[in-house]
Amino acid sequence: MSIFEPLPAPSTQRVFRPDPRSFELREEHHRATFSACPLPAAKVLVTIHGEIDASTGPALADYVERRIAGSRRLVLDLQTVEFFAASGFAALFHINVVCARAGVRWSLLAGAHVRRLLEICDPAGELPVSHEPSGTKYLRTLAGDRQLLIGGNNQHRRR
Repeated sequence: MSIFEPLPAPSTQRVFRPDPRSFELREEHHRATFSACPLPAAKVLVTIHGEIDASTGPALADYVERRIAGSRRLVLDLQTVEFFAASGFAALFHINVVCARAGVRWSLLAGAHVRRLLEICDPAGELPVSHEPSGTKYLRTLAGDRQLLIGGNNQHRRR
């Protein structure tokens, strides 16, 4: 566009804002389950269980992108992921770009399978992986808690 060309006509831009009730819904994609819950202070916790591969990687990126609207902070919990392929890294890279554009700070709680791939694909440590033993101030998801995520039991256990 040169300085002599007319500016394009103003237009309306649609902004996606998810239904607040959608945080209560889980989504299942092939062999992965995604869930999200809002936290105080404009934070959102997204928990992923199962396998992230070529069929679920793009769905993961899309799911997270839909959940960060209006948030200032994202915690992405991948501690119970049982398989993590290179397409999962592509999804994490996409999430990193989307969060940077939206001004959302985020951190990644990575399990063994995710850490193994990040050692290969992200040797410089560009992604915000939490290196604290418990990840954040939130309770770490343990193997015994998987039923809470995938079994439909919405009762929260007290520790």
